[in-house]
Order: sequence, then C-alpha cells, then structure tokens
Amino acid sequence: MPRNNLLKLFALGVVIFVTYLYMQQCIRGKDIDKRFADRPGKSESLDNSLIRHQAGNCNKTFLIYGMKPYWKKFLTFKFMSRYRYLINFPREISCPDLNCHVYLKFSEQAKDLGGVDVVIFTNNNEWLSLDMWKWTIGNRTDGQKWIFISTDSPRFSSGLRPPDQYADLAYDWFASYKLDSDIYQPYGFYKPYKQPHSKQIDLKKFVTGKIHFIAWMSSSCNSLPWNRVQFADELKSLIHMDTYGACGDTPVPWHNEKVVRGVLSNYKFYLSLENSCCVDYITEKFWRSLDFGLVPVVVGASYEQYLKVAPPKSFVHVDQFQSIQKLAEYLILLHNDDEKYLEFHRWRNLGEVVSYNQDEKYISPLMNNIQCAILENLLAPNLEKSEKVDFLGSKWSESCGFCGHHEWIQHFQPQT
Repeated sequence: MPRNNLLKLFALGVVIFVTYLYMQQCIRGKDIDKRFADRPGKSESLDNSLIRHQAGNCNKTFLIYGMKPYWKKFLTFKFMSRYRYLINFPREISCPDLNCHVYLKFSEQAKDLGGVDVVIFTNNNEWLSLDMWKWTIGNRTDGQKWIFISTDSPRFSSGLRPPDQYADLAYDWFASYKLDSDIYQPYGFYKPYKQPHSKQIDLKKFVTGKIHFIAWMSSSCNSLPWNRVQFADELKSLIHMDTYGACGDTPVPWHNEKVVRGVLSNYKFYLSLENSCCVDYITEKFWRSLDFGLVPVVVGASYEQYLKVAPPKSFVHVDQFQSIQKLAEYLILLHNDDEKYLEFHRWRNLGEVVSYNQDEKYISPLMNNIQCAILENLLAPNLEKSEKVDFLGSKWSESCGFCGHHEWIQHFQPQT
C-alpha cells in the first residue's frame, strides 16, 4: 500500500479514536446528570402532563450571568475531564420530559440580558459590584425570571447579595439545599424502599473489621462562623479520635473518593461538622458518612431538621446532650456495645441513601439537569407568581444562627 494511503488511514484512525473518547466523556457526564435528576423535589408535585401540553415543542434561552471563580480551571483538571462539556457555551440542552429545549449562554456583560427568558446567578463573589448591579437591573427585560443558585450556606454566598435597595426585588426564585427552595438541590437524600427487600443485609458487617473509633476530616480550619477546630480538639481530649485533612494530623486527597472511602470505612463514627449552622444545611459530610457505612455525629442544622430528611435513627446530634462530656460518654458506650451500635444501622434494610460527592456538588449549577429543573419552573402552571425572594430575609440570609440549642455548644460560636 502506498505510504500516503497508510498515512491517511492512520490519521482517520486517530480521528475515530479521539471522537470515541469524547463521546464516552459526554456519556459519562450525562450519567452524572441523571444521578442529580434522581432527587426529591418540586417536580414530584407538578402536573407534568399539563406542562408538556402547555410547552408543546418549545425553546427557551437561559443566561448564566457570571460564574464561580476557578470553575473553568477546575474543569480542566484530569480527574474532572468528564465534566468539561459543562463550560461549552452556548450549548443546547434537551429536556424530553418537558418536550422543550434550553439554549444556554454565558456572559458577564449586562447588555447580554436582553431577550433572555431566565438569568442565572451563581456564586459570583465580588464580581457583581454596586455599579454592576445598577447596570444589570437597568438591562432587565420585562417578564424575565431571575434565579440564584447556591450550594453554599448564606454565610458563604455573599457574592449573590444584591444591594439593599434591590434585596427584595432582584430574584424570582432560588435553588439550594433548603427544603423551601423553589428548586430543591440537596447534597443527598434517603429513599425508603417501596416494599421490603427479600434479601436482608447482614448488619454485623458494619462492626466487623471496624477497628477504629471516630474520625474527622476537614480542609477549612479558619474564618468560619463557629470554631469547629476547637470543638474537635475538646472532644478529642475526651475520646480517641483520628483527624485528617488540612485541619488534622494526616493529609488526604479530598477529591479522591476511593481513597477517602478506604480511610473512613474503617471507623464506626464520623464527626460531621458543618461550616455554618443554618436551616436545612446538611451537606455531603453527612450523606457521605452514611454511604461509607459510618454513624455521623453532627453539628449543623437543628436536630428536628435532620429528622425530616435522614434515615430513621442513623445519627447522633449534639442537641441530644447537656455537655460535651455527656456526648463523649454516649459515644464510648456505643463503641463498646455492638448491639446498641448496630441499632444505628437498622435503617439500611428499610431504604438507601443517595450521596453526591464534593466534585459533583461543586459544579452542579452548571449541569444540564438543573437547567431542566429551572425550565420546569418556568413552564409550571403557577408561572404568574409575583412574590420575589427577599435575599436578606428569613428565607435566606436570616436562616442561619447559633449552633445547637444548648449553651455548651454555642460556646464555640463568637457572640456577635
């Protein structure tokens, strides 16, 4: 065969191989999107047949207005390669359940707001200055819907805050971990089985081989609304606890799910300390520890709020104890009594947890499934709802407070 023909065949083979790899990445990315779509939320209560009837074969235009710093760089990392399609703008997103498409654009220019159906604000940090807000408000189109998406607590979403004069005028909807969100985006959830499974899990495996007591892993040590490092240190003085990450004794690659699972699955308990104590703020720390086979010891949302979403009797909450000493004594009791400890795993024969890892949740506002959830809201029968979200009100900014009901736990939060 002539040399030129061999070169052409080789080049064709390379093109086919590269195309195959790209398609595989896209497919894996879409599979991740499907996992996020499988969540409890507003869509369960909507009349989807009515939405489809109203929508027909439609097209809507959405604009992501600025984005979280480092997203673009983060998505170029090798371990995030399957998500790279998320920063391809513009892109068309099919929402087959709604018989509709989203044309998704990105811009940081206020002039590009014109004619867009939905404007999406997500973790914009300091980019939206007062002057930029004035330009942005001035370019808003009549009937346009604005939504903010936050995977962080109000304590760490200051970049989304409008100037005070626009605080209750800017946003029509919000998407977050809060149960009263217009679009509910939890870090994980519990799915009770619809009928008992014929094959029961042998719960003894949750004590067999678990030679370690309790672990804590964290990468954020300072500048938090409460001093969780001090809390961990005081508890560590009362019981044997191993600490990992930037705040601990042993480093661990937080983005490597396999490594983290391998480390934590050898423990009975995990110290699940949120960075903020806010209504419904229950993050991957909690859901991941359940997924790894541990019992989480939690500080964050209230005891009652955990009861609403967690598997039955699956966690230990600080509000259940009158002092840190009482908490330590109870954990020691469970650690030394397998039968009492296994009571916290009985739920595993009644249902399962779905947990999203940190990488997934970090870039979830860019995912296709949330665009379809926003579209579902846009096409819903209650579209004419006129009440806007007061960003500084009880639904968002005022939904955070002190940690725990007892003074001993509030001692770790500065009185301001």
